[in-house]
Amino acid sequence: MESKHDKYDGVNPNDFTQKDLMLHLLQVAQHSATREDVKEDIGKLDQKIDRLESKLEIKFDKLDSKIDKLESKIERVDNKFNRLQRLIVATIISVFLKDSLLSLLTQ
Repeated sequence: MESKHDKYDGVNPNDFTQKDLMLHLLQVAQHSATREDVKEDIGKLDQKIDRLESKLEIKFDKLDSKIDKLESKIERVDNKFNRLQRLIVATIISVFLKDSLLSLLTQ
């Protein structure tokens, strides 16, 4: 599709009238942004980025908190498992050595 600016490409400068020039400049001016517009847009963009960073920071803090709680729960389960393991080993040893222990105690 041909843009509005393409109709001026390849035009003989001698055939380019003042009216054509004014229309071309008017079209270009309508599509160009002023520095103030750009600064305002950049300011709005910076604000949006700051809000997004703030939201992400809050979400990461919540995630860190959940991870800390999970690690704490895992540590408690691990400690309980270690105690249960020791109890099982002690029970097995006492079953196997029951007769030896009873003979030592009765002598």
